[in-house]
Amino acid sequence: MTLQGQTGRVELKLILPPKGRLTNFHPLLDNLSVAPLLIRTMKILVVHRQKEVVAQIAKTLEGKDFAIMHLESGLDGLFTSRIEKFDLVVCGTDLPVVTGFELVRSLRTYSVNRTTPVIFLADTVDNKTERLGVALGAAALLSHSDVNVELPGIFSEQIINWQGTSNN
Repeated sequence: MTLQGQTGRVELKLILPPKGRLTNFHPLLDNLSVAPLLIRTMKILVVHRQKEVVAQIAKTLEGKDFAIMHLESGLDGLFTSRIEKFDLVVCGTDLPVVTGFELVRSLRTYSVNRTTPVIFLADTVDNKTERLGVALGAAALLSHSDVNVELPGIFSEQIINWQGTSNN
């Protein structure tokens, strides 16, 4: 189920439990034979200008049910991340207009995504890039050549962390 609102699109899964499982859950639901529960889908923001890298990310997430938004500009990512909550942000370091580091610095200061995990993707990971990533609290920092090998494990770890926090 997709809901469209002023702040964007939200994906929801509808799960129907067996009859009688939700008695005394809510007075209006007691008389229903099957009561629906809404489970939130993980929302991922991907901000990267190279379509090949975005295709690699999409292939990594293939077969999983996520709400993924792709933007090519750091400025678009900045505006979007200030008003819409995401569960994970994947961004390049060399974005046009606003760099990935500037995007995340702003995200950590002025947005609803202050604590959202971020995965940086860089052409090469050198000492300067690594220091900036660590200073901004990046969950991971990968070179483009490592995306196919490292990203599936990092996504799995972030999904487990997200599932632990979304159930609370």
